[in-house]
Amino acid sequence: MKIGIMGTGGIGGYFGGLLARVGFDLHFVARGKHRQAILEEGLQIVSSQGSFRVLIHVTSEPHEIGPVDLLLFCVKSFDTEDVARFAAPMVEENTVILTLQNGIDNVDKLVQEYGQERIMAGTTFIEASIAAPGVIAQSGQAGRIVFGELSGERTARAEAILDTFQRAGIEAELSSDIQKVLWSKFLFICGIHGVSTLSHASLGLVLSCPETRDLVTGVMREVELLARAREVNLPEGVVSEAMRLAESYNKKFKCSMLRDLEWRRPMEVEALNGMVVKLGRQSGVETPLNRVLYACLKLENEKMKNPFWASQLDDFA
Repeated sequence: MKIGIMGTGGIGGYFGGLLARVGFDLHFVARGKHRQAILEEGLQIVSSQGSFRVLIHVTSEPHEIGPVDLLLFCVKSFDTEDVARFAAPMVEENTVILTLQNGIDNVDKLVQEYGQERIMAGTTFIEASIAAPGVIAQSGQAGRIVFGELSGERTARAEAILDTFQRAGIEAELSSDIQKVLWSKFLFICGIHGVSTLSHASLGLVLSCPETRDLVTGVMREVELLARAREVNLPEGVVSEAMRLAESYNKKFKCSMLRDLEWRRPMEVEALNGMVVKLGRQSGVETPLNRVLYACLKLENEKMKNPFWASQLDDFA
């Protein structure tokens, strides 16, 4: 199986590294210093599960890779549409595109570009990030992937991908209701990422303060109400389960959106709390806590995207 990785960050780099280590035909798309470091020294995985380095094929140009059997789509949600078009040289009739991104609308964007028959949806549960160019750091429990066909069928191609993951030592699960899985993860990250980022605090600090802990659960309950209004089959006790998952993470864990804010990079706020606000309006569900998080974090995003605009307003004030 020829596998392409679109987005060699924490998710794509970590799982792609595991697949490459056992000999699968892996091809990575990366840019800048990260790509250059991988070219010169290979991809290094520093992990609580065991560290290693692999020499891999990495390029900034998808046409140098050509069509693949499986494309793991791991870019930031705000880049989905542009990168989907950019990845076209890697996609042919039988290519499966498996999205492992944050958010719940990436599938629709990929379906619009490539048709429903090529797309599978999935999510990951992992603490991983780029620690330095060419280096992926993973901590906590081993990363896990849950994925499935949009139809819920257990197809031969889904089984083949599951077998591929398992042969690489990846904990993976094939779901018959991937929308339930995506919304459960969406609920988790809207609460944890939103509150952690706005408070500039690690997960342990957020959970140790009663007020921020209550805010996390309140944000999650709004997402649960929204999901049920949209007839998503979330399990009973989904918020309690999300909080148990949060408790299992390293207390020093910083979510990707907080790291993006600290490093002054665009955040996925539109795909997370912003999406809750948008869908809440469409569905007639009140989402006041998500609305506050979204408003504050959107302003931070705008300040990063257009610092000249922000400085002008500060000077005028």
